[in-house]
Amino acid sequence: MKPIFLLALLFLLPPGSKATTTEVAPDVFWFDTYGDIRWEDEKARLDNFVIQLFNEPNYTGYIYIYVGRHSCRDEAVARAIRARRYLLNVRHLPWNRLAWRDLGYADDFQVRLWLFPTGAPPRYVPEYQPATSVHVIEDCTSQSRRAKISTRRTNRWTRAAGACFATSLVRRRVL
Repeated sequence: MKPIFLLALLFLLPPGSKATTTEVAPDVFWFDTYGDIRWEDEKARLDNFVIQLFNEPNYTGYIYIYVGRHSCRDEAVARAIRARRYLLNVRHLPWNRLAWRDLGYADDFQVRLWLFPTGAPPRYVPEYQPATSVHVIEDCTSQSRRAKISTRRTNRWTRAAGACFATSLVRRRVL
């Protein structure tokens, strides 16, 4: 009778008892990684990241960015600032809960989102990877982009001023 009782007791007990195992939360963990994706898709991933940060008030979010073989000058910085502005201004994450770092050049563009305990230095800090001979770095501030910006400014601010300036020239010629 004892063996049957012991077997029944073994099957009725849960496999892991809370008293015997202690679950320790990790002090650092990787949250997400993604490549060169559309801004709408990136915002969805950043939304998930900020939700996790709000659920874990004792953690700080870190954004690590590598640019790919073919990239623009300061592309990692621009992408990091864009993501940071979105998280701070649109999702209202406190400024002291987020940091970013440009990690240099890799084979492909990559963003890594990490969570670290607040107040402690991050335990995982990859080193900066300098560009090699296979990396092509372009100056992507093209004339067409500058023209669009200057056209926007011209249309908004100087259209009325230009009309006034043109009429003053006509008056000068007449006089």
